[in-house]
Amino acid sequence: MRRLALLWLGVVALGLAACQSKAPTAPVKAEETPAARANAALEQGRFADAVALYRDALAKTPESVSLRYGLAVALSFSDRGAAIREFQWLMANAPTDSSEAVEARAWLTKAGALPAAPRVERPGAERQAGNGALAGRAAFAEGGAKPEAMRRLQLFLVGQPGSPTKEARYVLRTDEDGSFKFPDVIPGPYMLTNRIAGQPIWRLRVEVAAAEEKLLELTPSNSVAVRDDFPQGR
Repeated sequence: MRRLALLWLGVVALGLAACQSKAPTAPVKAEETPAARANAALEQGRFADAVALYRDALAKTPESVSLRYGLAVALSFSDRGAAIREFQWLMANAPTDSSEAVEARAWLTKAGALPAAPRVERPGAERQAGNGALAGRAAFAEGGAKPEAMRRLQLFLVGQPGSPTKEARYVLRTDEDGSFKFPDVIPGPYMLTNRIAGQPIWRLRVEVAAAEEKLLELTPSNSVAVRDDFPQGR
């Protein structure tokens, strides 16, 4: 009887060992995720490592506000231009009352890089003497398909540093057929784009002369995939 009892205990022990060997793999610890490693590198002052880790994490979740904020902070210690672009992305994409948007605005203000409030173009606006105008139509398609009108697309006309247009900002939306017109533009150089932060479809340098009515068609042939006049985003 004693031998049978010992044998039964051995079988139970083997059964328990078998169950334990089939236990599910432990989940990845929080500190092992790319985002957590990036946060840790930032807290430790390893800014170059943090930048690389945040970019790796953003490759999978490019719209993550928290990751973008961490990347912006890390870049602020090493690459001012890149930091400006990331903080501007946060201002354009993070909820207005979020801590990330508030901190982005504060950083950009202190850095003197806060974009001026754009002038919203109204239909029928009159042109001031000496100013120019920029008009055209936006149509786009990918993969060789027939371009279609970009309806209600927001376009920005951004004046360039060190020029008469440095304080000029204009914004409008295209019509239902993709047509647009900036009717009253200070003469000089501009960046025309459909996104201030993030990846745009177009990013073109445009020069508007005094009293000129300039025409510019936005098509796949001058999109950023073919031509990008501001690869650094400014």
